[in-house]
Amino acid sequence: MNIVDLEKYFERIHFTGIPELNMEVLKKIHQLHPKYIPFENIDSYTGKVPSLNLDDIFKKLVIESRGGYCYEQNLLLSEVLKYLGFNVKLQLGRVVWGRQEDSVAAQTHLLLIVDFEGEKYIIDCGFGTATLTAPILLNEEKQQKTPNGIFKVSHQEETYTLWMLKEQWFPVYRFILEHVEPIDLEISNWYLSTHPDSHFKNKLILSKVDENVRYTYTDHVLNIRSDHGEKESISIENDMQLYEILTNTFGLKENAIEALKSKAGA
Repeated sequence: MNIVDLEKYFERIHFTGIPELNMEVLKKIHQLHPKYIPFENIDSYTGKVPSLNLDDIFKKLVIESRGGYCYEQNLLLSEVLKYLGFNVKLQLGRVVWGRQEDSVAAQTHLLLIVDFEGEKYIIDCGFGTATLTAPILLNEEKQQKTPNGIFKVSHQEETYTLWMLKEQWFPVYRFILEHVEPIDLEISNWYLSTHPDSHFKNKLILSKVDENVRYTYTDHVLNIRSDHGEKESISIENDMQLYEILTNTFGLKENAIEALKSKAGA
């Protein structure tokens, strides 16, 4: 990461202002990133293992205006924040979204922990339908409001669990603070993009969040959920409709459509 890369990233997420080392900048980046860089797993869905090389990630998500999943999203975000001077650590979590808090789960989700002015924060722009749009205090068990939803963090012994409020509290993922090596990410990335039972290999998943709405596509359905709880579900019945929402809803370009067509033509 250098100043030129930073300027290109800021252009990608429509960030304006002075990139100073403060909480206001951290919050702004965290809100803009998932608005303009959508969650998508087109690579793994079409049989390609996403590269975790930082130059490749930058090219894909910034230069080529693609999206990505948690490893790509949060590795890019980590580099940006470290360049600005934030103390950032990688952290692997066990996804329990849609299941019980204590469900058996592998460490397949990458999130970030930022230590700033004596407090630790969860930073995560890569979870898709329940992704954060603001930093969450790690050691605060009271509910915390973000621009797109209410979250909380529970803590039992060494284990932290992130929760999201949707009519009731749902666990998102749990984790233990521990050092993460690059090989840990490579193994998890390979598993998610190649294992026959992986959702990211078997299903196309798209997600984006703006100031008022979360958009999620999976299983041929586009779900649109407002921050007030209203939900609309639209059936996507053919490829042309799918390509339209890739462009018009998720902000992707022709290169993403061409990558997706490679599977249809296989």
